[in-house]
Amino acid sequence: MKVAWADLTEEEQTALKRMNRGPYPALSNALAERLIFLGLAEERPHGTGINRTGRELVINTLLGARFE
Repeated sequence: MKVAWADLTEEEQTALKRMNRGPYPALSNALAERLIFLGLAEERPHGTGINRTGRELVINTLLGARFE
């Protein structure tokens, strides 16, 4: 399932941006499960982390905003 930035809630967008910078210990279990379900994050040994798809979505969104 392909997810667009606009399909995400503000909370999901914020979580992905923070996860893109590194560990996000304040991430709730429910939000982590939602991001995993959407294919934007994955479980790791030290908690949930952003995956390649999630990282690409964040980076493309941020780059797109720079050019607008």
